[in-house]
Amino acid sequence: MAPGFNAQFKSQREWGWLLAIWLFMSGSACGLFLLYKLLELPLFFALLALGSILAGGAVLLVELGSPRRAWRGISRPGTSWLSRGVLFVAFFILTGLLSIAPELVSWLPWQRGSLAARALGWIAGLCALMIVLYPGFFLAKNRSVPFWHTPWLPAAFVTCAALGATAMVLLGSAFLQDGLRPFDTLAAVLIVLNAVMIGIYLLAMQRAGGPARESVRLINSPPLSAIFRIGVVLVGMAVPLLLVLWVPSAAVLAGVCLLAGSLLFRYCVLKAGVYVAPALVREGQDFSRLNRTDSDLRREYAGMAAQSAGNRG
Repeated sequence: MAPGFNAQFKSQREWGWLLAIWLFMSGSACGLFLLYKLLELPLFFALLALGSILAGGAVLLVELGSPRRAWRGISRPGTSWLSRGVLFVAFFILTGLLSIAPELVSWLPWQRGSLAARALGWIAGLCALMIVLYPGFFLAKNRSVPFWHTPWLPAAFVTCAALGATAMVLLGSAFLQDGLRPFDTLAAVLIVLNAVMIGIYLLAMQRAGGPARESVRLINSPPLSAIFRIGVVLVGMAVPLLLVLWVPSAAVLAGVCLLAGSLLFRYCVLKAGVYVAPALVREGQDFSRLNRTDSDLRREYAGMAAQSAGNRG
């Protein structure tokens, strides 16, 4: 019998910290802009959201390797979530700036609170919502990485973006006139919701078997295990939950912890992605059977041999 039957899974190595930073900054910034619109937060938070996504865009250009290739990002909006995402970002920055411009300058033809300003603000809010959603759909469309190819990933990214946005509000809580109470409660609820969603996502991938299970194993093995358990679970959720519930005065520290956990979760998801061969994807291979060990195969062959001997008898 051949000494090795295991399918050798290959972890993706193309995407790492730079893409994780972009996903983190874009999701948190756009979530913050939505909170700004829904909760009528001070203008500071709209400026923070727009500044953050501009900074994230600079990181994304570095990830592309050559800014001159960025125009290709909008070349296939009908079929590519990446192209749609680039368009959403462009429209969000444009309409977001125009919607808050009357609060910064007085000579514009539309004024604060006018129909035009409100319309621009809600168009920006819709674009922000799509920016929160599209990274999950962009990764989930990749059938060659089963750990990403699941509807649970967009859901986990949405709760993570909402948590990151709330963390930015906690960091800027000194600018709120009415105090912190509504936001420490919101933060506590989102921390619990985010923990539940991440748990469901990992459990679903564990049960899926094959490369998806291998991705979960990678998250629970060094070096990702330390990043996930300490960075995401302990620092990113457990510590800030205790702070917002029992030490409200430590809101800034809680916000920093939440942002760190949000960034590290995206990094873990990217680095734990395991490829399968495109040919297996096209053929509809049952991925749950790809990670059988030598012992599993020997038992299967033994069972087949026993069944064959029984039939001959």
